[in-house]
Amino acid sequence: MYHIPNDIRAKKSANLIIQGLYKSLEEKPLKDVKVNDIYNNSYVSRATFYRLFDSIRDILIYQCDLIVNEMLISMKEKQFESRKEAGAFCLKLWLRYDNLIKAIVENNLYGLLYEVILNHKDGLKVLYGVDYYNNPNADYFIYFLVALIYTSFVIFYKEKGKKPIEEILNDTNKILSNIMKSWEIEA
Repeated sequence: MYHIPNDIRAKKSANLIIQGLYKSLEEKPLKDVKVNDIYNNSYVSRATFYRLFDSIRDILIYQCDLIVNEMLISMKEKQFESRKEAGAFCLKLWLRYDNLIKAIVENNLYGLLYEVILNHKDGLKVLYGVDYYNNPNADYFIYFLVALIYTSFVIFYKEKGKKPIEEILNDTNKILSNIMKSWEIEA
């Protein structure tokens, strides 16, 4: 778990640690990155690292939480003509963080995305109009949303950013539509 107090100095240190993680990821894969690598690359002390984060995974969760928070705030402020336009906007926010996407995809951190989306389900409930508390099937929405995000990440990562975001979103929708069609049961 991360422990970032709401003060400028702590947030600045957390951002330095995030940059230290990304610099470490340029040098070696995530599975080989140690806390020492991160605080050496971020120029913060070991004590500062452990005051703010319990683990390397917590850095990734914190970064994802920041993105989801930005997405929720931005979605409230903007008016979209369609769900597709809103989806493309959200995907664009995520795809600015290609180092994060690379770490998630290369290490199959689907569960990390699930945890982050679950942490923000109340905000997403308002955004998407899903009633979690009165609908016993509402949890499936979370699974589907995580699958949509993760599938988009995989396509983005494999295409190395060569496809426009709208095309990535279309590819993701096609893949998920094909899966849904394959699950249809004929009477």
